[in-house]
Amino acid sequence: MHENGERGVSNGEINDYQNTIGAVGAFFSWMVGGLGLAFTILLGLMLLDYATGLMAGYVRKELSSRVGITGLIRKTYVIILVGCVYLIELSVLKSNGVIGDGVVIAYSVIEFLSFVENGGKLGVPLGPLANVISAVKGKGKVNEQK
Repeated sequence: MHENGERGVSNGEINDYQNTIGAVGAFFSWMVGGLGLAFTILLGLMLLDYATGLMAGYVRKELSSRVGITGLIRKTYVIILVGCVYLIELSVLKSNGVIGDGVVIAYSVIEFLSFVENGGKLGVPLGPLANVISAVKGKGKVNEQK
């Protein structure tokens, strides 16, 4: 406490914040450098999709632990699948990871579309993204009038 009775931030607390921020920064730097940018983006999109899926489930009163765990299992499978593609490509095909990056980009698009759909379920106006999602899913334009 300070002389006037107010509690201030101690040097120890400031160091804790700095260390935490430094550790998080080092982790992301390692992920981008060690795992590659495309894979890191996929992991980020998976996290965003899962979080917004939970939010949409809560808002719509459809939140289910079984659905949530099933989603995590599916995302884990995709990570394992992508890892296998990279391993086969690098070891058998002696390639530089282009095929694996292509697979990662394809799954990143799927995760992004799911993330945007979750926004729609939350009531967020999607504008032209709604038409893109409908076109990708083969449903035609959302805003078509009959």
